[in-house]
Amino acid sequence: MAVSTRIEYALRALLEIAEQGHISAQKICDAQNLPKKYVEHLLSQLKSSGIVQSTPGSLGGYSLSKDASAVSFFDVVNAVEDDSYNARCEVGDQRFCLGDECTLSPFFTMLDNKLTEVLSSFSLEDILGIRERKDK
Repeated sequence: MAVSTRIEYALRALLEIAEQGHISAQKICDAQNLPKKYVEHLLSQLKSSGIVQSTPGSLGGYSLSKDASAVSFFDVVNAVEDDSYNARCEVGDQRFCLGDECTLSPFFTMLDNKLTEVLSSFSLEDILGIRERKDK
């Protein structure tokens, strides 16, 4: 599975927020060497999904809306990606599903369930821990 730039940048921004507690978009971009407009768009999506909250003003910035252990990789993917990670074959889905005639529908449903399970099993806290172990 390829991880898109959107997911990578959103994760990098979220890890900065998780570590700092409260940080401006500009400081996130400076620390991670990311383009500000792109990050601001991602932060807007993360805010709409309830993952981050923002404080306006000169001392404003972003903070997590919930504990890092409660934000899964799956939550991040759902917040910033389109539906391309959905492997489920559903009737009426014009991408590839043949409807009731589809012999692969049970497989795609199982695959989608497994992907969701794996992506949900990693929290921001887990990812921070993996990164910290690597740095030592």
